[in-house]
This record gives sequence, structure tokens and C-alpha cells, in this order.
Amino acid sequence: MSRLHELTQLQRQFAEKHQDTVFRFLSHKRLPMEDYYDIVIFGYLQAVQEYDENPALSRFQFSTIAWTKMNDCLMKHYAYENKPKRKAPTVNIHAYAKDGLTLDEILPDRRKCLQAQAADRLFVMEVLSCLTETERQMVHLKADGLTCREIAEIFSTTVHGIHGRFRRMRMRLTEMDF
Repeated sequence: MSRLHELTQLQRQFAEKHQDTVFRFLSHKRLPMEDYYDIVIFGYLQAVQEYDENPALSRFQFSTIAWTKMNDCLMKHYAYENKPKRKAPTVNIHAYAKDGLTLDEILPDRRKCLQAQAADRLFVMEVLSCLTETERQMVHLKADGLTCREIAEIFSTTVHGIHGRFRRMRMRLTEMDF
């Protein structure tokens, strides 16, 4: 059961009777009640419903089902909070403008990183311009994670031939002065 629906009267009574399971879970995980109660309670209520509506679960203790569901909710919360878009640094430009700081002074590392990425991109484009179209395709396939055997199948050649091509490309590129 993935969706929580309204509890029956019997399920409400059961949930009230076993509510200490939520408190024990939070205490065991050393999580502050005011911050995490609202997160894990949905897993608890889902466990109440599933335990009541699925007779196959009666062979397990309710606390086992409830702890599993509450832990799932907690892990989903952590995964959501740790997404890169949630961890992005935020800056209030207006607050810094009052202090006389420029945006370059606020985010100097980001600018250097972007410059390094641009330089790397230019270098890669210059290197790729020295290769034939077939060699470029092979390099792109290798960069995408394909093995030499898979590349050989695509180009209808042998693995030894692909290894030789890459070796010759490396030799040619090391001889060039970039």
C-alpha cells in the first residue's frame, strides 16, 4: 500500500494505543521530536493501515512493521534534503551591496571553477579537432563508458584494432605541442 487514506475507527484506536512506538523510534535514533515527528508519523500511520488491512503481516510484531515504515520515511526525507539543488549556496546580493562587496568577492571560487571548465572544454575541442571523424566517434563512445569490445562491435572491427587505434591516437597527440 503506497497511499495513506483515512483511518478507520479501529485503526485510530490501534494507532493511539501504540503511539509510544513513534517516541521510542525517535529516541532510539536520537532525533529531536519537534523536528522529526511530522516526518516519521506518516510512516507510522501507513504501518497501522497495512498491519490492519494485510493479514499476512500479522505474523510480525507491529513495532517491526512500524519501525521499517518510519525508517523509510526518514530516508526519503534525508534523500530529499540532500539533493544538490537543496544544497546550493544562496547569497543575498542586496545584503552584500550594502557592505560594499562585489559579486566577484562573494563567489570567487565559482568564477575560477568556471574558468577552469571553459579552459578544459577548449583544450578538448582542440584535441578533438586533430582526430578524424571515426576517431572522434570512438573517443566519444569510450568517454560514454563503452568497452573496447563494444566499440569494436559498433565499428565491425577487432578489439586489437581498437586498441591499436587508441594507441596511435595517444602517440600522435603526445607528439603535438598544445
